[in-house]
Formats: sequence, structure tokens, C-alpha cells
Amino acid sequence: MKRERALSGKTNTIYDCIVVGFGGVGSAALREAAKHGWSVLGIDRFGPAHDRGSSHGRTRLIRRAYFEHPSYVPLAERAFEMWDELNKRHRTSPKIKELITPTGLLQIGNPDSEVIQGVKRSADQHSLAIEQFNAEEIKRRLPILKVKPHHVGLFEPDAAFLRVEMCVTAMVDQAVKHGAEIVSNTVVQNWNVGDDGICNVATDAGKFQAHRLIIAAGAWNPQLLPDLNLGLKVVQKQQHWFQLDRVDHKIENQFPCFLVEQDNGDCFYGVPEIDYLGLKVCEHTGGKPIAGPSELDRGLDQTALARNEAFMQEHLEHGRRRLVHHSNCMYTMSPDGHFFADYYPGHANVVFAAGLSGHGFKFTPVLGKHLVDLLNGQCEPEFDFLKIAGRV
Repeated sequence: MKRERALSGKTNTIYDCIVVGFGGVGSAALREAAKHGWSVLGIDRFGPAHDRGSSHGRTRLIRRAYFEHPSYVPLAERAFEMWDELNKRHRTSPKIKELITPTGLLQIGNPDSEVIQGVKRSADQHSLAIEQFNAEEIKRRLPILKVKPHHVGLFEPDAAFLRVEMCVTAMVDQAVKHGAEIVSNTVVQNWNVGDDGICNVATDAGKFQAHRLIIAAGAWNPQLLPDLNLGLKVVQKQQHWFQLDRVDHKIENQFPCFLVEQDNGDCFYGVPEIDYLGLKVCEHTGGKPIAGPSELDRGLDQTALARNEAFMQEHLEHGRRRLVHHSNCMYTMSPDGHFFADYYPGHANVVFAAGLSGHGFKFTPVLGKHLVDLLNGQCEPEFDFLKIAGRV
């Protein structure tokens, strides 16, 4: 299905657009560029939906009542629409799993916590439907959860999870159906814009050229955007899946996704059991700082596991648990926790997305379209807070 270009040294083709990296944002940008009718080439050091970057781990949450900042809410609204549209194109048979699954999201914490206050602020500003419960009400509805007496829960009924690898694969497949070419197992070494305005991309398989360039390389962005001094830091995150001696946490029992902010500010989240791997539990805060992607350790991190198990012991009613699976990914953190999505300074034909800071996958269709829109000279004000100006 995917068209892999046969590579042997330099190519004389000048594409309308090259996309560097086709993980979350890159696959979305590849699709949008191809839908525009552009000749487009995607280059990735691994390939579609690989497990060595940031866009993997089976599931990601998607929500509207965004505690990080109310400015994300309009983008989240668009993201839901775009995921629904992609899902309809992807799910051509009932046997094919859906990309997005509604479960609702229960966010728990101290009434004055960053999460609770942030959700309320976004919900109030954008008239979003959320329900508030006290600890006793949560326990009555979801007896598997242990909730501190002084904590409250805010429930967003329309929140969901995305099947992350399937989403990336679907976007790449759609891009190819619209004529995009992709090359896997190819490392981008550097790039420049010549005096003639052509973007030159040097790889370990030769040089490629295009009139436009999109850089969406995730944790590899610091190497490809060195002159911008964006202050990006890469942290390693570990995700765990557990089998529990209960059944409440299974998706068929209508168990929602959940997020808990502890009184010390640490945040953990969970995704209901959707298959044999069990309940997914992860810490959203923290993480192990690493110098770059080459330092990603794919082994079991005992420190991360111990923190997740301590969280489960404190917040989930269960007797026995068994670790079934783990996965390591990377967060590329910006200094303020917000994304960068902007022109590369001095070049109207080069754009990039970087620093998704562990909460960006849900927005990838929106960010991919935004990058292509920028290359068409369109810049909507809703994205202004993601510009470089005033942040570095």
C-alpha cells in the first residue's frame, strides 16, 4: 500500500514539499500536503508507527476541558472533528478497530490544584459540559477508585482515547492514497535553503530537494533546529499495563479514563483495560532527563515502575496485580510546556512543530494542517500562542 521510493544517491526530483519525520505531527502534515495536490516526500529514520519515538504506546487521551490553557480548547474541538473524519475513512468495515473511542475522563485532585482549577477555567470560558463529584459520589459510582476525602472529581463525558499507532498508520496510508511518497530507515543529517529558495535535505541515502519543508522530528528536533535555541529538553517516560484481580476497570464495564493530581503536584493517569494487556497506568509528570533519543533505554525502569505501583496502591482498590507490558517513549519539553508551531525564522517556505511536551498527540491533525496552511501563507490567530515570538 505504501510507496517506498528506491533510494540510490542523489535524486533530481524537486518536490513541492518534504516532511521530515512522519510520527504524529509529520504523518498529519504529510496527509494534508498530499491532499493539497502537492508532490510530497516524507522521510523518517525508522518508518510508520514505530516504537522508538513519542507517538506510540497504544493509547492517548483526548479531551476538550484543557487544564493546561484555555487557548487549546478551540484546537481540541477541531481535533475531535478531524479524528472523526479520519476514522470514517479508516474504518471501512466493522471488523476494523476504531481510531477514537469515547470513554469519558474523570480528573481528580484538590479543589485548588492546577488540574481542577485549569479544567474549570477552560470549561467556563468555552461553555464546556463537565460534571463535578465529591469523593463519596465518586466512590459510589466507581468503587475501584480510592479518592481522598478533600479531593473532587471533574468528569468530561465526551473525552476519549485514541489508538495512537493506528492513528499514525491511518494518516500515512491516507497520505499515500493522495500520492505522497515515503522513505523509511533514512536519517536526515542536515538541511538548508539555497540562494534559489530551494530546500536541500541531506540524508544518509542522498540529497532531496523541495520548494517547501516541514520539520516534525519529535525528540530529534533539537538536532535539526539548533540555531533556534528553543530550550527543548527530552525526558524518557515509561508506560505500564497491569492485570488486576477485579473487573471494574475494563472498558466493557464503562470504566472511564482517569487522571489524578496528587497533593504534591504529581500527576498520574489511567486508560481502561481494552484487551489482554490490562489497565494502562502512567505518570504524566516527572520523567528521566536524557541527552537525546540515542539514550532512550527500552528496558524496564524500576524507579518508574515503583512510582506507578505506589500510585496504584494508594488510589486503586485491588488485591493482586501483575505487570504485563511496558513501553518507553519520549516527551520533548518546551520551557513553558506549550507547543511550538511556526515558521523557521527568515524562511517563509520552512515550518516546524516542536516541544509537544507530552500532551500534543491529540492535536496532531490540527497541527499538521496548520503547518501546511502556514506554507500557503495562512496563519489563524488561534495559533498565535504557539509562535516563537516572545517565548525564547
